[in-house]
Amino acid sequence: MDERDLIAAVAEAPDDDAPRLVYADWLMERGDPRGELVALQCALARADAADELLPWSTNASTPRRRRWPSA
Repeated sequence: MDERDLIAAVAEAPDDDAPRLVYADWLMERGDPRGELVALQCALARADAADELLPWSTNASTPRRRRWPSA
């Protein structure tokens, strides 16, 4: 199976994460950072709320940029 086949499988099942995750694995096996991105996007879509994975990402009261304590 080549990349075109994998992309076609994703396009044929837009509501199914399985083909996306197969594609993500395929990309990661080849060292392509897009694989991690695709896997993370699928995980975020499955999460009940983005707070489960990134608790600060959707909280409007928390600044988007975290400040690290000064040394």
